[in-house]
Amino acid sequence: MENEPPPAPTPQGNPEAELREIDRALAWIDAERARLLTRRSALLVQLWGQQPAMFPVARAHRGTFPRPGTADRRETGAPAVRNVLLALGGMLLAVAVIAFTVLSWGRMGIGGRAVVLGVLTVCALAVPVPLLRKALGATAEVIACLGLLLLVLDAYALHRVALPGVDGTAYAAVVSAVLAVVWAGYSRLLWRHAPAPGAASGPAVSEAGGASPVSGGGGGRAKAAGGPAGVAGGEAEAGRATGGPAGGAAGGAAGGVPPGGGRWPRLVPALAVLPAQLPLLLWSIAVEAGAFGSGAALLATAALDAVIALRFAHPAIRRTAAVLGTLAGAAGLIPAVWMSVAAREFGEAARAAVLLCGAAVVLWSVAVRLPALGATAIAPGVASGTVPSAPGHGPALPSPAVRAGSRVLLSPTVPAVVAGLAVVTAAGGLLRMALPDGFGAAGYLLCAALLPYAAGAVGHRAPERAPDRGTAVAAAVVHVLALLWVLPDTVSALLGPLGWVDAVWEGAPRGARAAVAPGMIWAGGAVVPVVLAMLAVSLCAASRLRSWPPGATDPSPGRRAVPAGALVLAAAAAAVLPVTLDLPYPVAVLLLAAQAAVLLVAAGTSASVVLSRTALACAVAVAGTAAAWSLAERPVTQGALAALLAAFAVAAVTSPADDRIRQPVTACAAVATAVGLVVAVSADAGLPAHRTAFAVLAAAAAVELLAARLRQRPAGLPLEIAGAATALLAVGLAVTGPAAVLSAVLALAGVVAAGCALRADRRRIAGYVATALFVLATWVRLGAAGVEEPEAYTLPVTIPALVVGLLRRRTDATASSWMAYGPGLSVTLLPSLAAVWADSGWTRPLLLGLAALALTLLGARERLQAPLLLGGGVLALVALHELAPYLVQMADALPRWVPPALAGLLLLGAGATYEQRLRDARRLRDLLGRMR
Repeated sequence: MENEPPPAPTPQGNPEAELREIDRALAWIDAERARLLTRRSALLVQLWGQQPAMFPVARAHRGTFPRPGTADRRETGAPAVRNVLLALGGMLLAVAVIAFTVLSWGRMGIGGRAVVLGVLTVCALAVPVPLLRKALGATAEVIACLGLLLLVLDAYALHRVALPGVDGTAYAAVVSAVLAVVWAGYSRLLWRHAPAPGAASGPAVSEAGGASPVSGGGGGRAKAAGGPAGVAGGEAEAGRATGGPAGGAAGGAAGGVPPGGGRWPRLVPALAVLPAQLPLLLWSIAVEAGAFGSGAALLATAALDAVIALRFAHPAIRRTAAVLGTLAGAAGLIPAVWMSVAAREFGEAARAAVLLCGAAVVLWSVAVRLPALGATAIAPGVASGTVPSAPGHGPALPSPAVRAGSRVLLSPTVPAVVAGLAVVTAAGGLLRMALPDGFGAAGYLLCAALLPYAAGAVGHRAPERAPDRGTAVAAAVVHVLALLWVLPDTVSALLGPLGWVDAVWEGAPRGARAAVAPGMIWAGGAVVPVVLAMLAVSLCAASRLRSWPPGATDPSPGRRAVPAGALVLAAAAAAVLPVTLDLPYPVAVLLLAAQAAVLLVAAGTSASVVLSRTALACAVAVAGTAAAWSLAERPVTQGALAALLAAFAVAAVTSPADDRIRQPVTACAAVATAVGLVVAVSADAGLPAHRTAFAVLAAAAAVELLAARLRQRPAGLPLEIAGAATALLAVGLAVTGPAAVLSAVLALAGVVAAGCALRADRRRIAGYVATALFVLATWVRLGAAGVEEPEAYTLPVTIPALVVGLLRRRTDATASSWMAYGPGLSVTLLPSLAAVWADSGWTRPLLLGLAALALTLLGARERLQAPLLLGGGVLALVALHELAPYLVQMADALPRWVPPALAGLLLLGAGATYEQRLRDARRLRDLLGRMR
């Protein structure tokens, strides 16, 4: 053992302390036992894996072995083939029996009928015992299932012949109850009369018992050897001595297998659960109990299944009861939920609440008694000495899907969640009857908020935490559903005002509901802010429902996010409230602006970083809604923007200098509201948009000046970006006016950029922007004057670009001529070349040719690639343009055979001097490569 056992508890006169010591010692013993069982299983698997895999057990029992060097290529094992054959045979027999009973019944007398069915039923129920003695467990299982079908047919025949006047539904209910009891007793008798797993039966049994020393159900040699398998077999036999399916299950789990390597039937005891599902439901239908009676019957049946699943140890019984109980409970809960939701009177809601509360009690009892996932639990009725058997000699393990489904169905959290939802539905349905119309969601939400507290008060002594988690999950589900229910109305109230962006100053209705959006009336009710406020309060309370773990100094991220979510919900409730109350439109807008100011104050005074950031985000969102909503009327626009400007400006000024979030956000928001106020005032004064551009540009210059003074603070760079965006807005406004105004705005924007270039850290970027703006202003002015020559537009760009390139070459000797002079030369040469090909005069070609010749000679003298190649290329194209008419005339005058002859001579010359041309090309490439 890895750890020493805990000291034995000694009575000290304190029963509670002694009881805790005993519980701790028992828990340690259970954990140690689980570890030893796991180790034993691993050792059994290891021992079993050492045997040759090519010698199947079935062949070993027959004394035949595969030939050496060959592998077993069978794709399907013997048990699978056996199960398929038995299933098909049982189905065919069942079809034959049903056809005989239904179709051929009238051809026989009353005596023959009774004899035939009686003999078939007795044989089908008696044959499984000798089959089990012969280790034919699967066959016995199929025959027993056929016996159950015969019992059903016997009951059908009895009703048709002897009791034709009895109501069929009531008769079926009684027969189902009798069949359930009879089959349970038959399963118990079958397990008692079947041989013990360790009993030997003939030579085959002895051979099987000695086939593997690790078999849990080996013969007398394994038990005589005193090995672990023998001990398991003895314990399984002792468990079977208690009788009943539980004992048999214990034997199967312990490794006891029928002689010959068969398996004990697992389906026979589980079939008793099937007819037990029908009596109550059929009886409620027979007495016409209605929806309430049918739901009660289904829920009572589910409770019975829960008792069976918790009481019996047989895995098949537990799984069958769990699945059928889940189906019956769902079939009973769904009508009960519908009755509660659709109830119009208190009596209907009360009857539905009775069903739901009864189901909740059953589910909560199941959740408390189920072990938590991962806990080592011993099923009831299983002996403490049961251990897993060797591979291939115990009961077959279920598939992973079956195991996963069993874990879900038998998890204590699932019934606790359903129980919590049932309680919330029942209490919410009753509370809905007392609340005004439309406030039902608030009632359900209130019940969900109180559910964890109620569950904690009722089940505070429960040792498992899974039921508590289940109720918490149920409450969370209801909270999420409530949020989703009010979310559309909340979104329409907060985002609907954005529609006024396309209907500026068109006038709004008097009420806030009708003024949310142009041409739309808000459809939400008074319950929307109430639900949002309740959600916020519930989140705040949930963060304090459970204490922090011992030693925790800082809450987890999830716990820190809970107050932030509550703040968001509270802000949304406050923002929706003016619309809900249908306040006058100006009052509603000013209240939103005031709420934004309050949130800014909360962001500045909160000690929590998460709450501060959340309040800031909510303030910006509410301010955006207020600003968009204020666009419906002129005075409201100016008043709301002025209030928001004051709030954001104060928040930006009072923000700490080292705050990298609040100061930049509030400063940029203040700039946005200030620009909006400038535009609104200018428009109210009657100024056109292109005239307003100068005022906006002045605001941009002021923002850039402020950013230069705050460049050492976190708000410096965001303010620069905001100023640039404001200048861009000014240019956009100027586009709507004459070209002269646009040129002036561009030039003034260039002046602002040039002023920014005075800063050493912005000299390069701002200088480029200023140059571009000045050039654009010049081009706009030239275009307005009707100038069409491209050189008038390109030379103002080329000259500064060449100057910049010359300065760069002086400071950086490694800079290439393409980087220094390429852009400046291309800006003028390429547009002028395009104009030459479209011009029929001689002045532009002559001047461009002289300029290109000068560039070529300068490039050759200074050994610069860019002037040489650009100048030479442009010169060649200009020359080609001038010689093109003569070449066309000469081509027309020459005979048609001259061009092919010249082409042939050219190719011959090139081929004869190919090597020399290659050397010349390499020298030219090297020469150009040495140039800069």
